[in-house]
Amino acid sequence: MSLELDVHGYTTAMVIRAIQRCIINNPSCRCIEVIHGFNNGSRIKDLLKNKYNIHNRKVEKTLPDPFNEGKTMIFLHN
Repeated sequence: MSLELDVHGYTTAMVIRAIQRCIINNPSCRCIEVIHGFNNGSRIKDLLKNKYNIHNRKVEKTLPDPFNEGKTMIFLHN
């Protein structure tokens, strides 16, 4: 199962909380597609480059979408 999370206009702290809520509320989710935008989303994109910034053991890895610079994929453990 995959989820989309649109974080346009969020602060970095709000993004982390939103991602953590998604992980907790959707235990069967294996991937979260975070849509942060390209022009003003670079702060969030930089934050998501390091999986440890999310502060959740369930996060396996984070990868920028190769086809869309305004989206980052977060892959989760079972």
